[in-house]
Amino acid sequence: MRVLILLLFTFSSFAQNNNQKIAYQYFINGDYDKAIVIYEELNKSNISVNTYSPYFISLINTNNFFTAEKLAKKLYSKNPQRLNYLVDIIISLKKQEKSNKFTFNLKKLFRKLNGKNSQAIQLANRFLSFEMYDISLEIYERSSKINDSFSYDLQKAQIYALLGEDEMMVNQYLDFLLKNPNQKKIVFSNIQRFLDNNGIKDSDNTNLVKRSLLSIIKKYPNRYDFNEMLVWLFMQNQQYKLALQQVISLDRRNQNSLAKIFDITEKLLDLEKFKLAIEGLDYIISKGFNSELYITSYINKLFAETKIVKNKNEDLEPINEKYNSVINEVGKNSYSILLLSNYAHFKAFYMKNLEEAKVILEDAMKIVNADPIDIAECKIQYADIMLLSGNIWDALLFYSQVEKDFKENPIGHTAKFKRAKIAYYKGEFTWAQAQLDVLKASTSKLISNDAMDLSLLITDNYNLDTIDQPMMQFARADLLFFQQKYDEAILSYDSILTIFKGHDLSDEIYFRKYKIYLEKNDTELSVKMLEKIINDFSFEILIDDALYNIAKIYENEYNNSTKAKDYYQKIILDHEGSIYASEARSRFRFLRGDEINEEK
Repeated sequence: MRVLILLLFTFSSFAQNNNQKIAYQYFINGDYDKAIVIYEELNKSNISVNTYSPYFISLINTNNFFTAEKLAKKLYSKNPQRLNYLVDIIISLKKQEKSNKFTFNLKKLFRKLNGKNSQAIQLANRFLSFEMYDISLEIYERSSKINDSFSYDLQKAQIYALLGEDEMMVNQYLDFLLKNPNQKKIVFSNIQRFLDNNGIKDSDNTNLVKRSLLSIIKKYPNRYDFNEMLVWLFMQNQQYKLALQQVISLDRRNQNSLAKIFDITEKLLDLEKFKLAIEGLDYIISKGFNSELYITSYINKLFAETKIVKNKNEDLEPINEKYNSVINEVGKNSYSILLLSNYAHFKAFYMKNLEEAKVILEDAMKIVNADPIDIAECKIQYADIMLLSGNIWDALLFYSQVEKDFKENPIGHTAKFKRAKIAYYKGEFTWAQAQLDVLKASTSKLISNDAMDLSLLITDNYNLDTIDQPMMQFARADLLFFQQKYDEAILSYDSILTIFKGHDLSDEIYFRKYKIYLEKNDTELSVKMLEKIINDFSFEILIDDALYNIAKIYENEYNNSTKAKDYYQKIILDHEGSIYASEARSRFRFLRGDEINEEK
């Protein structure tokens, strides 16, 4: 008899557990009515704590609010210390619009708050799950007054976001940063998400964050993190001049922001905003030779000035004199070796004085106690000049030295890439491809991308071609391009277009010619080359490059915002996966007048 009772009990328990699993599966699937039928059966004799929550939620989701209230009351009467049941009573009363009972029980709940962190989060989250945001917020407010050890700024910020109170949300995040300066990443990340606005940038969001930051900076002018965030915001919104002015102002107060100023100037150089970059570099230079960024800033300033003069086709001699002046000031030593390397590049590639460039580098490479990496930089520069002058074997020798000495260093990867490029120039495509395959995994993103581009060029136009003559001719033309023999390069490119009409290299050739005409300061012909790609090769991989570059020319060179806007819009609409899509969208909005405060 005992065995039979035990078997019946075991079977009953098994059936109950199985029904509980089935009910929960219905609940998970959103089949609340089916779940309720089973839960009602399971809870006939005794309400189980294990099934309570899905049962209660199922009742609410099927508008059985009164039954839900009765269920919560039963559990609360048995467990008056468990406030989660009182919360559920309040939720069910709210759903029934029983305002008096709702208010009475809510006050009762507030009286029972004890300020404990776990209690506040648990109760607030329950109200949150039923979209009762105001009550969640009130629980956090009251709990933090009872126990000021917890302020719940992050939780409150998230609730304000759900309520659509964006300004309160941003201020709450800034309050959190005020109390927790070491949690900067969390705040930056959340504000970044707000600014991104699901991929649709909104100038109202940007202006709101800017107002809040300016307000808190006014109260706490010496808090570096808020100032840093404002600079970051300006950079995000492409308000580069404001960003530079803010960080310079910050350095004048704290004298510890030169590195940040330098970082911004590097970004400006990448964006070809040379005049603005020079403004920042001049500030660093004004701090004198004691600054470790003094020489590097001079290097970048002279680079920027060279680009400006070259773009205007003006005399380069004043730049040459500035190089000499700075070198005379700082001397030829281990600190100035990269300045000498840059001067040699300027001499060779801009002033076409190869012999003087070689002498400068030969002297630089003899400097005692120089950093081996700096010597390697000089060797690469020396090899570039050898290649420029047609001395391929010496170029290979110096590239090989650097690659051998710095196998696992980015500078070694640079040397390896340049060796692979020489193989490409010589038509040794299989060997070049093997080296490029290795370099695709380089830690240097620039080298990795360059390797991938050249590898793709070879794969698409040599490995899959039936004849190798077009690719051989193209590679030779690329060498002439590098050697600045522009007219010869154009003739070589054009011969491919004539002999091999319609070849897959055609769009590459027009893009190369665009770059050559740009170097020759012939904007009109540059535009024609890009138009050729846009009109005749819209299906090729370089179409978005052509659209973006022609848009930039119309915006910056021709001051024709209408045409520029048209080309930017074409990228946005037809090439949304392009690497230029984000920048094109930003420039389009600016030209349309959406962001009138944005700095060009």
